[in-house]
Amino acid sequence: MSTSAEIIRAYRGFEASMKRRLDEHPGEERLLIYLVIAILLFFVARIPNLLEVSAIQATDEVSSTAIFVTNLVSSFFFAPLLLYGVAALSHIIAKLFGGKGTSYGARLALFWALLVVSPLSLVSTILQQSYAAEWFSTTLLLGMFLLFTYVWGTCLSVAEGFKSRFALILVIILTVFGLTIAFRVFILG
Repeated sequence: MSTSAEIIRAYRGFEASMKRRLDEHPGEERLLIYLVIAILLFFVARIPNLLEVSAIQATDEVSSTAIFVTNLVSSFFFAPLLLYGVAALSHIIAKLFGGKGTSYGARLALFWALLVVSPLSLVSTILQQSYAAEWFSTTLLLGMFLLFTYVWGTCLSVAEGFKSRFALILVIILTVFGLTIAFRVFILG
């Protein structure tokens, strides 16, 4: 099954989707591809906002193009490094609470969750551009964040072998804390 079809299929059951990914055991190169495609989709979704912000922040010394390119470079260079660190942190936290998974599983959980949610960022951008009310944009961003947190928490609980709902809730709460900074800095801009 193609990756795009598997992303759509994931919305029928995030837990089953993660189990299929673990059974498939994609290599590290595939994990990096998942991450890069997710970052690309999130970046494309941010382009309207980036163009607006870079035009506002432009000065005589720094052009709007330079600001845009700086965001592009940071998205594709620093975001993967940070996200690898967040995956490692989530694995360490899960181990502290009895997780039995591997660091590979934690990376797969994070990168798969990002890839599954990333197409919705494009839809969110279209809706924000169509309906420009501030409360609507904030609601969409919060909804995206909560959806991502739930998907990642579910995937991580499968990867770490948690059986109880309490463990899933605990993993979600702890990973939200670790992800909040990364999400705010690199995804929302």
